[in-house]
Amino acid sequence: MKPLVALLAFVAALFGGAGAVPLLLEARLATLAPGGVAAAALAYNPLTGHLRLRAVSARDATGREIFRAEEVEASTALLDLVGNAPLTLSRVRVVSPRLVVATAAPLTLVGLGAPGLLDAPVILDGMAITHGALVVEEPGRRAFVARDLTARLDGPGGFADGEGAFALETALYGAEVRITGQPLGAGAYALHIRAAGVDAAALLEDFPHLVQTVGVRVTRGRADVDIRLVVAGSRVLASGQVRIDDLVARFTEPRTAPFVAATLILGVDRWDVVAGAGRISRVELRRPTLSLETRRTPAALNALIERLASPDVMLRRFRIVDGTMRVGSGADRVTLRGLTFGLQSAAETGPRAGFVVTARAAVGPAGRVAVDGALSRDFRRAEGAVRAVGVTLEGCGLNDVSMPLPLEASVRAVLGMLASACDP
Repeated sequence: MKPLVALLAFVAALFGGAGAVPLLLEARLATLAPGGVAAAALAYNPLTGHLRLRAVSARDATGREIFRAEEVEASTALLDLVGNAPLTLSRVRVVSPRLVVATAAPLTLVGLGAPGLLDAPVILDGMAITHGALVVEEPGRRAFVARDLTARLDGPGGFADGEGAFALETALYGAEVRITGQPLGAGAYALHIRAAGVDAAALLEDFPHLVQTVGVRVTRGRADVDIRLVVAGSRVLASGQVRIDDLVARFTEPRTAPFVAATLILGVDRWDVVAGAGRISRVELRRPTLSLETRRTPAALNALIERLASPDVMLRRFRIVDGTMRVGSGADRVTLRGLTFGLQSAAETGPRAGFVVTARAAVGPAGRVAVDGALSRDFRRAEGAVRAVGVTLEGCGLNDVSMPLPLEASVRAVLGMLASACDP
């Protein structure tokens, strides 16, 4: 008699759509978030496995809402609702979700495997998200918000396992951002990030570790990004290029002029974003302007030079096109116009390989200066020659003078050496 009663109860639940199945669903939903999951409406067809939830919300252990969605549709087998095994959902469709994550790095979020993002025992086999929003909250910082988010996860994958290829489009920093990803195994992802017209100042405020120089802040600029990332846990390796137009950066030191450039192009190859180490394949500045008003170089520039000189960094090429540099102040100021500067690594390998250096600039109404030589890997020692034609320094004219480069590798040292040629 008991088996017959059990069979009748199962049939009633199976075909009635009420009773045991809704209770099983509510019980499973309650396990997907510390504070439970609720839905205004729930419907499940045990024959097809189709599940629909309307006005879904989830809360953390403190009762704060961390997820909501207008509608969630999926397919799941009736037997998956029983037991403690991970719940498998296939062909998931989520409409207008809003997910709030606390103290998590946004770079790891896109890998779908960030600790604490979704610790729920859920396996997804295909997912589509439309009109979503992602909010990352961190005490003491403004919230990181991705809006108008559309995403697609193909194939089977669990958030905790870091599996499944995906594509994501969202609005970030005033631009449309597209991210595609392929799993590499063991929770690692290969991501391709493309965006045009990103607010560079806002981006660097949210990702301060991307700027290793202390004492400089980007206040304006629009960035085009084409970067491939390999994300594995907390490690992120970047390869690709970032271009920033209309760049303005300010030093935190008082009485220093801002640094501006029409364009900054930065190319990296397997650059460790967190450690700030790896290979910089290209740095190019177009029409930059820099004023060194005092006898002391801003600490931020010294910190940048020291960082580039580190054995952890391999710089391949640095170039300035049509730059302007003002050195000194008052009557002693010298302005280099139309500055072209090239720094090329002298060897493909070796952390201490030096550079080949060339520079050309106009000085005064008709003067010009040219430098050809070599620079040590730590940027401290130079050798080569400097030539000045039609240059006037400190009231003394140099018709055509060629001299060896000073040992100290700096603009001030070169100008000081040329000025010394006028001494009686």
